[in-house]
Amino acid sequence: MADAPESLPSSQPDHDRLLAMRHNLRALILATIDEDGFPNLSTLPFVWRDDAFWVLMSDLAPHTRQVKQNPTVELMLLEDEGRTSNIYNRARVTWRADVSRIERSDHRAHDLFDALRARHGKILDVLVQLPDFHLHRIAPGAGRLVNGFGRAFKIDGFELLAQLRGA
Repeated sequence: MADAPESLPSSQPDHDRLLAMRHNLRALILATIDEDGFPNLSTLPFVWRDDAFWVLMSDLAPHTRQVKQNPTVELMLLEDEGRTSNIYNRARVTWRADVSRIERSDHRAHDLFDALRARHGKILDVLVQLPDFHLHRIAPGAGRLVNGFGRAFKIDGFELLAQLRGA
């Protein structure tokens, strides 16, 4: 896993804000690279379990083909515009992550489908029946938490996981 892109202040970030985003936001932003080297952004509904984000991805989506070629991605949680008093000062966390496909036969799959259904609704009953949709685990590594102007922090993957486990 690659390190975060730059050196940032080491004072303590506001982990409560990160936890609130993880709890309140229902989708993450996923950045992949296409076969021509161009960036691709997509958004995926998620559930957090066992130190990872779990998502359903369709084989028909460009980002799914791209993670098969390169499973290292960048992802972001971004504070809702309606919750910020200054659009230039939105809280966000970005980090490098590794993506792996989980087969439906995996012992965790049923519980994860149930968790996704509980969080995102009955549409999951349809999606899990479609043969092109598969469960994927996105394991976060090193990243950066921005809590506002002058409040950007490098976050070690293990530190991040410890904080995310707390909620």
